[in-house]
Amino acid sequence: MNVGKSKDTNKGWEVKPSTGAHFDVLDGIRGIAILMVVFFHGFYVNPKSTSIFQVLGGRVIQNLNEGVPIFFVLSGFLISYPFFRKKHADARAWYVPGYWRRRIGKILPPFYLSLSIFTAILYFHYRNPEYLKAAGLWVTGLANFIQTSVPINDCYWSLIVEAQFYVFLPILFFLNRGLNLSKTCLTISIILLAVPLIVRQVTWPVSGGREELLLLTERFPCQLDFFAWGVFFAGIFTMLGNADSSRRPLACVGYTGIVFLIFTFCMLVVWTGLFNSVETPTRWSTESTHFLMGTSSFLLLFFVFDPQCLAARILSASYLRFIGIVSYEWFLFHQPVLFWFRGEFGSANGSIFKYLEVTVLPMALTFGLSVLVYRFFSFPLLNYIRGNKKNRPAPVARTLTGAL
Repeated sequence: MNVGKSKDTNKGWEVKPSTGAHFDVLDGIRGIAILMVVFFHGFYVNPKSTSIFQVLGGRVIQNLNEGVPIFFVLSGFLISYPFFRKKHADARAWYVPGYWRRRIGKILPPFYLSLSIFTAILYFHYRNPEYLKAAGLWVTGLANFIQTSVPINDCYWSLIVEAQFYVFLPILFFLNRGLNLSKTCLTISIILLAVPLIVRQVTWPVSGGREELLLLTERFPCQLDFFAWGVFFAGIFTMLGNADSSRRPLACVGYTGIVFLIFTFCMLVVWTGLFNSVETPTRWSTESTHFLMGTSSFLLLFFVFDPQCLAARILSASYLRFIGIVSYEWFLFHQPVLFWFRGEFGSANGSIFKYLEVTVLPMALTFGLSVLVYRFFSFPLLNYIRGNKKNRPAPVARTLTGAL
C-alpha cells in the first residue's frame, strides 16, 4: 500500500518498506529537513554586513541545523512502527524479522563509501595520518566518545545517534514483552524522554568549551528523546489503525505542527540574538530546543492520517519527495564539499556571482552526486538485501525531469 499519491518517476525509486506502507508526506518532510541542513552548512552571512541582514540571515542560518531533530523524529516513527504492528498481532512479540539486515543495509554501505572517499582525499592531500585514526574512530563508533583530532565530516555524529536508537529499540520492546500495546507505547516513550533528560542534567559540565559540550550532549543516550516523539506517534497510529475516512480529521493536528514549528524556529532565532544560544548553549536553551523541536515534529506526523489534505499534498510534491528519497546520500556527501569550496575560492567580497559559486554550485554538485550514489549503489543494494529483485529504479534523467 502506498499512502498518498506519487508520480511514477518517484515510485521507481522507492524501496519497499517492511510495513508495506509508504508515506509520501514523510518523504516531503524529510526533503525539507535535508534542505535545512544543507543550507545551514552552505549559506553564510558576511559578518561585516548590516545588523538587519545579520538578524534576517545569520541567525536564521545558524538555526537551520534543527533539521536534524526532524530526521530523528521521523526515524522514531518509521523504525518503531513495524515493532508496534508486530506487537498488535501478538503481545509477546518484541522483534521484527530482518530488522538488523535492513538497518545495516540502509546505513552502513553509503556511510562507509562516504567515509572512504573523504578519508582518502584528505589523507593524500594533507599526508596526515590523523585522518586515518579519525576514520577508524568513526568506523567503530568510538568517535561518539572520543573527540577526533581532525575533522572528516561533521554530519557523521548523527549517524551514531541513529545507531544508538537502532540498538536500544529492540531491547526496550523485549523488556516490554507481554504488555499490551498502549502500555508498551507509554512505557517506551517515557523511558526515551526521561533518561536522556536526566543524563544531560547529571553530566552537564561545570565548565568547558562549546566542542566539549556538544560532544557530551551527542553521547548516548542524550539525543534519544527526539526519537521518543516518533515512537509515541507510532504507537498511536497502530492503535487507531491505518488512515481511513474516520481518522482523516486527525490530520488537522498537522497544521498545528506547522504553526508550532514556525513558532519554534522564531524563538530559536530570538534566543540566538539575545543569548547567543548556538555558540554557548545552556541547560535551559538545550532542553527548550529539544522539547520544542520534538513536539512540533511529532505534530507534523499527523498528516499521514489524511494524505489528500492540502498541506499533505503540498508536502508530497514530487520534487520534495525526490529530495527526501535521496536525502541520506546528500546528507553524507554535502558538508565536506561545501566547506572545501568556501575555503578554496575564498570570500565573495560582495559579489553575488562569487557567492553563488561557493554556495549553490557545490550544493547542486553534491546533490547530483547523491542521486548517482543512490541510483547505482544504495538502491540496488537495498533491494538485494530486502529481496525486492523486481524493484528497479527509473532512469535518472526521466526521474529528475519529473521531480523538478
